[in-house]
Amino acid sequence: MKYQVSWENKLTNEINIHGTFETLQDALQSIYDWWDKNEFTPRYVRHWNTGNRATIDYGSHHMFYYISEVEEE
Repeated sequence: MKYQVSWENKLTNEINIHGTFETLQDALQSIYDWWDKNEFTPRYVRHWNTGNRATIDYGSHHMFYYISEVEEE
């Protein structure tokens, strides 16, 4: 099992795939690393799981990250 990180803007229906990672922790860390690289500090971070997908809410009302389980090729 691997973990794919994606980002969605619900207002524009834009979806970007950020990458696939070996562990859930690596996938989550990739989001924090992107924020650091782009000098972004979210007001808060919360996450929850629904099925095989984690949703990461970082303060925007219409933009979210998702970490989904994907099968290894």
